[in-house]
Amino acid sequence: MQTSQKYKKGLVSVVMSNYNTPVHYLKLSIDSVLTQTYPNFEFIIIDDGSTDNSLELIKSYDDPRIRLICNESNLGLTKSLNLGIKLSKGEFIARMDSDDICYPERFEEQVAYLRANEDVIVCGSWVDVIDENGHKKQKHGYCDVIPDMESYRICLLFGNNPTIMHPSAMINHRLLSDYHIAYHEEYRYAQDYRLWISCAKHASCTIIPKHLIQYRRHNKAISAAKRKGQTDCAYRIIQEQLDALHLRLTDNVIPFHHRLLYRNWDGHDLKIKEWLKTIIRANRKYRVYNQKKLKKILWNKWAMICYKEIEHSAFLTRCYIIKTMPVSSILTMLKLHRNKKRGVDTYNPYDGSI
Repeated sequence: MQTSQKYKKGLVSVVMSNYNTPVHYLKLSIDSVLTQTYPNFEFIIIDDGSTDNSLELIKSYDDPRIRLICNESNLGLTKSLNLGIKLSKGEFIARMDSDDICYPERFEEQVAYLRANEDVIVCGSWVDVIDENGHKKQKHGYCDVIPDMESYRICLLFGNNPTIMHPSAMINHRLLSDYHIAYHEEYRYAQDYRLWISCAKHASCTIIPKHLIQYRRHNKAISAAKRKGQTDCAYRIIQEQLDALHLRLTDNVIPFHHRLLYRNWDGHDLKIKEWLKTIIRANRKYRVYNQKKLKKILWNKWAMICYKEIEHSAFLTRCYIIKTMPVSSILTMLKLHRNKKRGVDTYNPYDGSI
């Protein structure tokens, strides 16, 4: 497939939004972009009405690759990102958060991958999670290699964690335009979650199994109000997907879906099993997802819950729990037990097992 003349071949458009980012974080972030081994990029920075000295820091850079756009007022991240995409001239769009750090080879690795896989609309990467002082906290933050798109679509039914880390994403601009995909501006938060759902309907999404970015987690990043806003948006997005199955995320159902969303396996509750069976029955009728893969993922989630309960239950209770499990869940549980004995404890979100 030929790249549209609308986009400059080989050019990467880096899109970053800034709103009152601490300047020591912002400087590290900007410097990590400007020192990439891949030189052909434009750097679109949208200042979203900052009231601190972060805008002055951006203006202090004398680099022709930087295009600074100043919003007259605070529009929020979603609208700012759509503006950045609208202004982008590149064949590829690289997301970047104003407090994260790219490793030098990030763009080079992702461009090479997207060139070799023209059917991929978005590729992320593994990340190193760092704290406010830049110390590594964990690897593979929320990221796992995506095995196939149908499993990915099913997992998105249960939230955006784990998935493609937003600031690690590079997007094929042509495919984004061809399928008329943009951030949904009605979502001030969880805009990446909604975008991945749109992308996964049309083309492949993937994760490069290399650490290409440092993702910063710090106390200033997410306030309690923002956290609630993210949760509310996530449930609205989940409901959008359940609409296709003609199901409602009622107050009675939310606690069970919430436990599956956040992988809270503690506590054997048959109402969770009934909710999973409801989803399976609805999909059998409306054929939104591959039924075989849906059943595998959902029953493996049930196996996780049963296994956690069996670990600290008496014999009779264990027998009762096993009776509530489909054969496939029992086989998964045996696999969990075997792997635990071997010291394997890596959760696989795309089939719901270890």
